[in-house]
Amino acid sequence: MEDNKELFKIIYKAVNGDITAKFEIIMEFEELINKHSKINGVVSQDAKEYIEERAFKGIEDFNKIKNLKNN
Repeated sequence: MEDNKELFKIIYKAVNGDITAKFEIIMEFEELINKHSKINGVVSQDAKEYIEERAFKGIEDFNKIKNLKNN
């Protein structure tokens, strides 16, 4: 992703329920996710899936907070 505006647009879409945008975020940060998923220098699929699940949950939680604020 070349600039923050593009990333903001994708995050906005993801928070508003766009599943494709959620996966775009994961793909954008895949290198970082892999870096933090390593155990003994090897990417752990379990650790990677945990981080990805937490990212999805964070996006969903943000949407819930946004909806509560709007009510």
